[in-house]
Amino acid sequence: MLLKNIRIFCLLPALILFFKAEAQNNTLIAPDILTYKWKAEWIAPPGVSLKDFGVFHFRKTFELSQKPKSFVVHVSGDNRYRLFVNGHYALAGPARGDLMHWNFETIDIAPFLHAGTNVIASVVWNFGEDKPWAQISNKTAFILQGNSENEAILNTNKSWKVTENKAYKSIPIDGAKMQAFMVTGCGEDVSASAYIFGWEKPEFSDISWQNAKGLEPGFPYGAGTGAGWYLVPRQIPQMEEKEQEIQEIRRVSGLTSPIHTDWLKGKGILTIPAKSKVTILLDQSFETTAYPELSVSGGKNASVKLTYAEALIDAKRQKGNRNVIEGKEISGNYDIFRPDGTALRTFRPLWFRTYRYIELNIETQNDPLIINSFKGIFTAYPFEEKASFSSNDQNLKNIWNVGWRTARLCGGETYFDCPYYEQLQYTGDTRIQSLISLYVSGDDRLMRKALTDFDNSMLSEGLTQSRYPSNIVQVIPPFSLFGFL
Repeated sequence: MLLKNIRIFCLLPALILFFKAEAQNNTLIAPDILTYKWKAEWIAPPGVSLKDFGVFHFRKTFELSQKPKSFVVHVSGDNRYRLFVNGHYALAGPARGDLMHWNFETIDIAPFLHAGTNVIASVVWNFGEDKPWAQISNKTAFILQGNSENEAILNTNKSWKVTENKAYKSIPIDGAKMQAFMVTGCGEDVSASAYIFGWEKPEFSDISWQNAKGLEPGFPYGAGTGAGWYLVPRQIPQMEEKEQEIQEIRRVSGLTSPIHTDWLKGKGILTIPAKSKVTILLDQSFETTAYPELSVSGGKNASVKLTYAEALIDAKRQKGNRNVIEGKEISGNYDIFRPDGTALRTFRPLWFRTYRYIELNIETQNDPLIINSFKGIFTAYPFEEKASFSSNDQNLKNIWNVGWRTARLCGGETYFDCPYYEQLQYTGDTRIQSLISLYVSGDDRLMRKALTDFDNSMLSEGLTQSRYPSNIVQVIPPFSLFGFL
């Protein structure tokens, strides 16, 4: 094929020879934080297994005489956490690593603070035996260390309050039933009647919560021995999160009247009658990585099952043309949300989902269910497309666009071999992905983390693991030899 007028412009400023500055605000980290044992303790909920599935909320109320100009803290958790200050989302983590190199995040929370009473709160979860293969874990725990004596009031210890959110149950992925290898972690069954709504807000009362129990001090890497986690600064920025509308309704059953997409665009509502069984197949029109957010009212004792798939399958379990839905059904991992009849209850899973198609299976009891809104919150590593491509052949431009979307979906806190099935970082895949992100974005930070991850994976015989981080060891010997040549 003869191609004319093909132009590629790669904005790659001295990137391959000279690395950029550190990824997060590591200039904010006091030297002692990286050198000496922390005064903060890892804390945990008392009286529960710290190895099993569980979702927990931690809170600390504190007073400030005036709004500070700076208030830097360092935060980590196991498996994962999301941090809120005075009800405002602040950051999430930790970036995936291993127990000898457990990442902590650094943030100046001063913009969220004010004179008087303040509240800092975090949700921490452990997916237990159903955790993703890419997730390494010791046990459920949380830690927050002030950068100096000015912030020491927030150092985690027994003064922090904690409670378990018993609304959650895990839904293990059944790979045998799906006839697919899926190791991205469990789905979530969430009951609104047991959920602790408003736990992160200052006006919430935690008087009935327990005091956390201390486990051990925080140890930065190289500062001592015998610790459960050795802390290192996060190398990469926070993941991008932005709203993403779901595009189309492809199929509906169980409703007598046609439905429109207004409720997907925030311009209307969808009412599911009482005593109904309704199925709605939604099409994003392209694959994405996102947190689905479903907001509902009413519908006491109803259930909403959300099933996610990158493609539908036919009777022979073939995908075929992914735009075609006739004669096909959905098969994939799923979540279940159980409304409690109250207005404006929102479900959002703890971990993101990968999908093109989402099927809602809704069953109501004596009350109708109102769907106020349903959308995705796209998330990925914050790569920016700085290179450009042009050609008189539109097919090539389409290939460029699909390729860059694929690169975005396969980049999170590590590179992913695939976001739907595994979310594991393999050396062979990562070498190619790193080159793409270097040439198109000029951002080397995720590549640098990948190099560090694989170096940290080295086994006693000198071979690096084929994929890392991973809680199951796998070695493909040639990957150690040519992965980054």
